[in-house]
Amino acid sequence: MSENREKAAADFREEIKHAFEPGAKVMSADRELRYCLELQRNRISKRNLKYTEEMVHKGPFPDGLKNVRSWRDDHYEASWTVDYIDHNTTIEREGLKTYTHSERQAIYETLVDVRDGEDVSGDDYCCPNCGAVSTIAELQEGCRHCGTSFKMSELYPKVANYFYVYDVSGRAENMWLTVLKYGVYALPVNILMCLYVLYTSYDMKTPMDYLLHPDMFIRMLLVIGIMLPIFGYFAWIFDAFRIAASTTPVLFETANARKKFASKMSMFCPEFIFESFAARMVSLLKIVAFSDNRADLPSYAGKDLGNAFDNVVDISFLGAMSCKSVREKNGIVYVTGDVYVKTARDMGDRIKIKNEIYRIKAGRKREAMFDTGFSISKIQCPSCGASFDALKTSKCPFCGSDCNLENNDWVVYDVRNVGLEILIKRLLIALVIIVFLCIGIANSDLPELFGSIMSRYG
Repeated sequence: MSENREKAAADFREEIKHAFEPGAKVMSADRELRYCLELQRNRISKRNLKYTEEMVHKGPFPDGLKNVRSWRDDHYEASWTVDYIDHNTTIEREGLKTYTHSERQAIYETLVDVRDGEDVSGDDYCCPNCGAVSTIAELQEGCRHCGTSFKMSELYPKVANYFYVYDVSGRAENMWLTVLKYGVYALPVNILMCLYVLYTSYDMKTPMDYLLHPDMFIRMLLVIGIMLPIFGYFAWIFDAFRIAASTTPVLFETANARKKFASKMSMFCPEFIFESFAARMVSLLKIVAFSDNRADLPSYAGKDLGNAFDNVVDISFLGAMSCKSVREKNGIVYVTGDVYVKTARDMGDRIKIKNEIYRIKAGRKREAMFDTGFSISKIQCPSCGASFDALKTSKCPFCGSDCNLENNDWVVYDVRNVGLEILIKRLLIALVIIVFLCIGIANSDLPELFGSIMSRYG
């Protein structure tokens, strides 16, 4: 991993802690993710919420793990970095039941960089409107002197996506602490097991029996202490299986997404990495969800979504996205996939957390060219000449004209919640399996065998 990539990953982990504070800028994120966080910050502010995130590094690696996995195409390289943290989230407001959540987690960042290119972020550039000199990196949010906005190439490397995963495996240096903590969780079972042994083997039935035999009580305490890490280990294994069981359906449905996406897209636009595409879809979903004026979004061309997202204050990617279909029509390549997320909704008196699945259909012009070389140009309204951020609106905010600036990037054409639909599908599959198992058992010799056993010992 290059020095610039390491710095981008480290900067993001520090900036994301303060992303929802007034005036925060997460400059280590790409422009879409920055806009997501800006819209979410505005949503939180409008609902008068205080959203606090604390992330304390707790991993065995001082700076996290770099380049855990990486994927390349002809132009870009996407890689995962990971760090282990204690993640504490608090959402509060007067009249709202305070929401708090604390969990040990691994934070994954999808870092995107160009394979061949030079770093120009520190180069000076003269604003064509006011003549002030700024570095190119400073101009990402527009000229700070006159407010002129620019259309420029992304200054890589940048974090395009991030998500949290429950750290069920524990950390290398804290393994014994993890086992002991689970042992404390399993302490009631441990105590009941020891009492049962004393009850059945030594006829210790009443509290008076323990008072008359204090040595047995001491033995019991010693056994509980010895069994504590053993019970803790098995409780930890059980928790790992529980987490794995809950994520198995997601993994099953998304396992071949990368391969399917690469196979289908190779016929149209072979330059895409699935990880960078998934990152873009997550960002676009958040932009659509947190926007108060979707009709003017350059990246959304779907139907009116009504108030479906009005009370959403957080959308957390769960690290999984499927690829349902890839097809071309009228020069546009359409990709449909399911994004697995966890939403936090402000219900007025409480925060409701729910896992949801959104099916997104997005399209991009097939002939849109890739250019990893750097370019920068002023964005200007053709009617009044004003400059504005074309990522945020397709209409001039000064004169209201439709600017229709050419959009060669991904546009969302449809987004809908398919969680209930997928749940019903899973239940039907499970029902079919159960029916076939019952038919198989009924047609086997098991009923006769069971009947003979019952008649023998009944």
